[in-house]
Amino acid sequence: MSYTERLSEKMCLLTKLSPVSVTNGAIAYTSYVSLANYHRAAIVIHMGVMAGSSTVDAVVHQATNTSGGSHKALDPTKAITQLTQASGDSGKSVIIEVHTDELDVGGGFSCIALGYTVGAAASIMTIAIYGFESRFEPVSVTAWDEVVD
Repeated sequence: MSYTERLSEKMCLLTKLSPVSVTNGAIAYTSYVSLANYHRAAIVIHMGVMAGSSTVDAVVHQATNTSGGSHKALDPTKAITQLTQASGDSGKSVIIEVHTDELDVGGGFSCIALGYTVGAAASIMTIAIYGFESRFEPVSVTAWDEVVD
């Protein structure tokens, strides 16, 4: 099968949290991103090294704007099964798919972010949110540092 379009023309990197060591504590959030121009999104979590007894929880939140206005968890909740160092979850990759019809569009919600909590000890992770099924093609490639065809 032959394709005439690049993957970079079909999906857009909306935000990323580069490899970072996250200490245990209260819930933290990625940047809120607008899905106004997309029908779907994918949130990808790459776990690096998890310190002894570390845990990671993550839940998708929605908001009315990219500042996080009126934020709340998606209903039904989109969350990962808790990752734990004890279960050997270091190095695992997880994807959460979101369809815009799962947002409270009637309430004005069009933005999402991933809320994540690290418990007990620090963990190294990367998180990226991609927009798919653009309402207008091709999608912007400005978020990519380089596109090689």
